[in-house]
Amino acid sequence: MRMHADRISKYVYFFIIIYAGLIINVPSARGCTVWGATGQRTNIKGTIIAKNRDNSPNLSTHPRLLFPLNGFKVFGLYDSEADGYIVGGINEKGLAVLNASANSVPREKRHVATEDTTELILIAFDSVNAVLLRRDVFIKSHPALYIVADSSRIAMIEVAPGGKIAIKVTDNGTLAFTNHYTDAKLTLANEHRSVNSKARLKRIKNYLTLSEKPFTMNDFIVISEDRTGGSDCALWRTGSASGKVRTLASFIVSIPVSGLPEIYVKISNPDEPDIIFTGKLDFSLFSMPE
Repeated sequence: MRMHADRISKYVYFFIIIYAGLIINVPSARGCTVWGATGQRTNIKGTIIAKNRDNSPNLSTHPRLLFPLNGFKVFGLYDSEADGYIVGGINEKGLAVLNASANSVPREKRHVATEDTTELILIAFDSVNAVLLRRDVFIKSHPALYIVADSSRIAMIEVAPGGKIAIKVTDNGTLAFTNHYTDAKLTLANEHRSVNSKARLKRIKNYLTLSEKPFTMNDFIVISEDRTGGSDCALWRTGSASGKVRTLASFIVSIPVSGLPEIYVKISNPDEPDIIFTGKLDFSLFSMPE
């Protein structure tokens, strides 16, 4: 089922939440592929970022509008079962954040978060530069990887155990990650082998480097549907057996230098038909329900 802009607001209002406090003990995703392009590498000369969310096949994903008491409005995708943590989102200032767990880190070292870092950034910051001036916000993050993006640049932020952080920024290029650290300073934190993660990273990097033309949002949609790497290593994973990790959602955001951001969301919840909705995101149309 596909829904366009005139139905997006009606759909997401079913999933509105009001911010009352930060989430603690944030669980981690079982696997994700995240990528982005900015500057001359996009047809809009702005930024396009994307995430395929992979996790256990019994989990569900839902869109929500967030109206914090103090902060910016947020549109995001949330995990319905795992304490409602945010999968990724964009705020009314045009700042977007997508995340992935560092599954190369042992589980007991990953489950240490005291705040939902993604949600915190979306509520409190209006640009990539503003986030980079406050790198301390990542200290309370569980081991994870983040893409923080606005219309002019993308930052890839890797957070390892012990609060170690590596940052890569581009205003004219591409960035991508899966579920292991790639910065040379953090590779020793990859305690577990990440065959699947490395395979997906190689696939997404091939897509990003082999194309000489600027990327469009439709290009990213096509990439998100990639199934040629096998049921466990494709970008859209179907799982080689019942109960194995599969792709649950795609979230793609186009952020132009001027004008409204555009979103593409595909949700594949268990025992439900896939839902796809696209359109411009105009936060001025959204207000706190009475």
